[in-house]
Amino acid sequence: AILHFFICADFGMPVDFSVTEAPAVYDFLQKLLLMLIVWITFLFSIDTICHRLAKKIWSFPVPVDSAFIPSKLPHPNPMGGAIPFDIPLTKASDDQVESFMKFRGETNWCGDKSLNNVKDEDRSEALRKVAIYAAEYKGVLFEERFKKYADDHFRLRLPGAKYPYVDRYWNSWSCFWIETAPSIRKMFVASIAVIIEHMTNGCILPVSFLLTGNPTYYNLALYGEVAFMIYATTLLLASYALQRDVSIEQMHPAVWHLLILHHVASMMLCIGCIMFGDVVPKQLVCYVLLALLGLTSSL
Repeated sequence: AILHFFICADFGMPVDFSVTEAPAVYDFLQKLLLMLIVWITFLFSIDTICHRLAKKIWSFPVPVDSAFIPSKLPHPNPMGGAIPFDIPLTKASDDQVESFMKFRGETNWCGDKSLNNVKDEDRSEALRKVAIYAAEYKGVLFEERFKKYADDHFRLRLPGAKYPYVDRYWNSWSCFWIETAPSIRKMFVASIAVIIEHMTNGCILPVSFLLTGNPTYYNLALYGEVAFMIYATTLLLASYALQRDVSIEQMHPAVWHLLILHHVASMMLCIGCIMFGDVVPKQLVCYVLLALLGLTSSL
């Protein structure tokens, strides 16, 4: 509805999404370019908002009395469920704490003193740092297991690959972001972005058309889907060229070609519905969008 307010011809804007007949090539490209700008801006906004919210509500300090450190370094990390760290931080010896921090690459984490020479008030602060490093190490271990599982499952196609379950969080959702490694964070944000796109173009806009009969919603859904697919496909091709993942989906490289095939097929279907204009049964198109994009894909 907000997008309709800004771009509908009723408000004097040059681009009219309420037209139902087949568009001229120039009109098609003009609308597509506008939706491409809208979705690129929207996706960058989603990424920024997600990261800011994560730092605000999911990055609280890890309670020292809830944290653990491993007795063996590196910590065993077999496929499947996580092996919990076995030493409560409050009961760990100074040598165990310092060995763990040295293993994590921190040699000057409590100043130029050893932990047993630190004052009580400084010791509490030092242990809070250790709790954060321990939580981050948990995230690193899960990241390693997940990447191996993804490679075994998608690239090597090994039978019986064990899914890497996450260990319980030490402070529920309050420190979830701290216990999540960088690549898993990207996947988390990517999932939110893709779900929002699916719900917008595959649920909200088609349902709005079915309820109101306003063709603006129908066109916004189709043009929006084509624009999103173009952007997603471009980033996948860029990932191939750069040899690093800059895609929206943040999935394993072994499935990139499948994603590209999916995106191209989706674009062809949506462009066909646009270019055939009034010949296409719009209600049926919206039901298909709702079934395949808004509901099935979102779930």
